[in-house]
Amino acid sequence: MNIEEYITTLTEQIRFKQARSGVAQEIRNHISDQTQAFEQNGMEHEKAVEMAVREMGDPVEAGVALDRIHRPQFDWRLFMITVLFSAAGVFIMYATGALGGESSQLIRQCFFTSLGIGIIVLICFADYTFIGKYALQIYLIMTAAFYVYQNTGITVNGIVPALRSIVYLYVPVYAGLLYKYRGEKISNLMKSFVFLLFTTFFSQRFASSLFIGLGIGTICTLLFLYAIVKDWFQVRGKRIKAFIAVFALMLAVFAVYILCFAGDYQKMRILAFLHPEEYMDANYQLMAVRHAMNGAQIIGESTEGMIIKQFVQQDTFLIFGQVVAMYGFIAGATVIAAFGAVVYSALHVVRRQKNQLGMILSAACFLLIVFNCTTGIFMNFGLLPLGSPQFPFLCRGGSGTVMYAVIIGLLMSCNRYSCIQINHFNSKKKC
Repeated sequence: MNIEEYITTLTEQIRFKQARSGVAQEIRNHISDQTQAFEQNGMEHEKAVEMAVREMGDPVEAGVALDRIHRPQFDWRLFMITVLFSAAGVFIMYATGALGGESSQLIRQCFFTSLGIGIIVLICFADYTFIGKYALQIYLIMTAAFYVYQNTGITVNGIVPALRSIVYLYVPVYAGLLYKYRGEKISNLMKSFVFLLFTTFFSQRFASSLFIGLGIGTICTLLFLYAIVKDWFQVRGKRIKAFIAVFALMLAVFAVYILCFAGDYQKMRILAFLHPEEYMDANYQLMAVRHAMNGAQIIGESTEGMIIKQFVQQDTFLIFGQVVAMYGFIAGATVIAAFGAVVYSALHVVRRQKNQLGMILSAACFLLIVFNCTTGIFMNFGLLPLGSPQFPFLCRGGSGTVMYAVIIGLLMSCNRYSCIQINHFNSKKKC
């Protein structure tokens, strides 16, 4: 049996077709190395090849063993956490009045939740590498779609509420752009930085939210800094300088944007947070949250429990505060523990990655979840100026539910194919 016949028979036993080319290349390299070793001992080439192939063992048995290694794994733990917490989230939103107490709203939210679970499964079984392969095209299509929807979608108080959730999908797409532009050329580094600025600007523009724009900009900056540390742009010993330069530039960009381009009401919110007594009219939501938290009990309703219910009916970003106000700190701690379980599961996926694209993409999803959970909790305790964080599983309506479905689906897809090392789109190696 020659080399190609052996490899063909072996790879036919591997059901996961995407792993076959990588396994074939690895087996071919191993046979080549062993052939050279035999030739160095004085063996003729043809005999050396025959012996090297024979030492590999039975191709069917070897292929079956490799099939077990390269079989994609469905992340049942993360999936069951998602299903359980999705159901709990619907119950919490209904119990706190975030759904308006109407059965029609409850049915509507159940529909979106079921749709989200379906999207998770669909994306999980898709090959996440398409994001790295078509990152630029996806970015441009998303931006055009967001622009059209902003000008044609349903507006509330001058904004399109759905975009406040959907724009977070810029984060994994930007991770794909970083992967796409890795390389030695300084132009690749500059392209990644320019897209970082565009992403920050577009996010704020489409979401009509300074908090969301700066939040997405911060997450993407962390991803960019990670790429520099991992020497994706091969700046030849200047990684530390590049890291400091990008970090300083983004701080300057954020500061200039706040000072020069933020709306008056956005600046007012910051001043109201720093000097609450002097800006009572602009600070009523923040003061209501603080009053509710100050009156919260260990178990049971806060003395100020109903004061923020009206805000929860308008936007669910204060729903954690409403849970604490209505049911006490124990209930709030339970919600935090649930968020912690989701964050830990996402971190587990990140740590399992053996390839660059899986690492940067799962890290993007992980950072997005961490950012929204942490800033949201701090805001609900009155420790940050109020923005519009999107809690996982506690998003009313379809946009937030779908956004997190995509994020969790991508995490599960990364985990499903984590045994396949993908450093290039046409080269996949065994773990």
